[in-house]
Amino acid sequence: MNHYLLVWSTPDLWNPIWIVIGIGIVFALITIGVYAVRGLRKLYRLIQVQLQASHNLSLHREVQQQLDHIRKSEHNYDQLVRLNMLIAQTADHLLLARIHILRAEVYENMKQPALAIKDYQQAIQYHPENDIPYFGRALLYEQDQRLDLALRSYHQAIDRYPKHIDAYYHCCQIYFVQKDLYRSLEYANTIVELQPDANAYYNRGVAYARVDNYTQAVADYEQAIELDANYANAYVNLGIYYGKIEDTQRALEYYQLASECGDYNIDMHYNRALLYIDLQEYALALEDLNTYIALESGYGDAYYNRGWIHNEVYDRADLAFEDYTRSIELQPNQARAYNNRGLIYLHRQQYDLAIQDYNMAITFYPNTSKYYVSRGWAYQCKQEDELALHDYARAIELDEHNKQAYINRIALYKAKGYRSWVIHDYHRLMEIEPDAVWIYFECSWYCLDNKDYELTIQYLDQAISIDPTHALSYNNRGFAYQRLKDYEAALADYSKAIECDPTTSALYYRNRFYIYDFLGETEKAKQDWDMADQIEQHLHLV
Repeated sequence: MNHYLLVWSTPDLWNPIWIVIGIGIVFALITIGVYAVRGLRKLYRLIQVQLQASHNLSLHREVQQQLDHIRKSEHNYDQLVRLNMLIAQTADHLLLARIHILRAEVYENMKQPALAIKDYQQAIQYHPENDIPYFGRALLYEQDQRLDLALRSYHQAIDRYPKHIDAYYHCCQIYFVQKDLYRSLEYANTIVELQPDANAYYNRGVAYARVDNYTQAVADYEQAIELDANYANAYVNLGIYYGKIEDTQRALEYYQLASECGDYNIDMHYNRALLYIDLQEYALALEDLNTYIALESGYGDAYYNRGWIHNEVYDRADLAFEDYTRSIELQPNQARAYNNRGLIYLHRQQYDLAIQDYNMAITFYPNTSKYYVSRGWAYQCKQEDELALHDYARAIELDEHNKQAYINRIALYKAKGYRSWVIHDYHRLMEIEPDAVWIYFECSWYCLDNKDYELTIQYLDQAISIDPTHALSYNNRGFAYQRLKDYEAALADYSKAIECDPTTSALYYRNRFYIYDFLGETEKAKQDWDMADQIEQHLHLV
């Protein structure tokens, strides 16, 4: 029986095969070790990030709680102290941006816009992609009338948040102020595209009205009302539009709808008052002006218009004087108020004060003809004739159709005996208003007073050709014929005067009485005298 003996022999380690196997094992172990180290590093970094995120979240929450608590603080100084401490303790840029934004708001509340702008700029440096500090800075620039800087900041806010509706609204308004009306309209269109609500359509309607596209403006106002049936300002603007095109009924209807909305623009009362003035509904106009002034006491034109009603309609110069004075206080360049207050001074015979007011009116509006007429009359009342004539000449130079300038100058020429100049100015009035009977009649009367009977007849011929029923013209022409001893013509004109006005003037009968008496027709003369007595008795009883 054979027995086999198992003998373990030592391997030949220098065998090439074993060398290759060994090297492979080593590389495998090294690779595993490298990947293990990398994995551990990634895990460590991930743990660090998670811990940092958790820390940041906790820090953000803690800082936000502090910011919310600071916002609730009643005193700005306390807020500043806490915010300054937070800034010193915080290194995170996003948090620092939020802290600077809040400190800017505190400075705004403290009326320190320059410091607020600095904080907004600091916030922008820490977080340049945040739209809030750009918008806040733009608001401050706009308040300070630095409109170009404001526009740039609003645009930067829009670049970071393209749907920033408030920024678009402010750009729209600034372009309007800068009289870039079509650019303003572009932004109004963008607002409608981004947020087509009632406010957007109303705003665009206003922009269209500014470029005189009233058809589109009306459409937008109506769309605003369709979206919000209580949009009072849309009703108000529709009322203004229809008032401008003299559709007064629709204008009043829209004003009434605006007033029924409750929260309406008080300008409705002012605009409706102007409409009532045009309609000569002065009591209603006064009621609206009183309401408007009670709600808005800082608008000079409202006081001016109320003063006009007090003076011209109700003959309350005392109330008018107060309103004109208040209008001037609110709007020192309110030339109309100076002019009308000057007229009150004139009626009070306070000529120097009247002239002072006219001087102010002329200072603001040196090319307004009527102000020179008013000042000329004040000089004329003071018997400073040369100054008066100078003002009338200047008034006519500015407006050759200013009838009042000629009328006043005629009165002055009459007083000074400048007959040819009187006739000259009457002729200018005839050219301005060729169908005005009163001009020919007054000119004829002046000629009659100067015993120029032929010229008197000439002007009365023209007056009668314009109005064949003007009884006084027939009477005066009859008188001129009588002075020229043309009694038949005189009798015919007196008879025509009586035919035109048989019951109200005894003068015509008395004048014809003298003709009949001169011609020896005593019975007709007696009848005319008796008729004149009856008319005078009747008028006396009345």
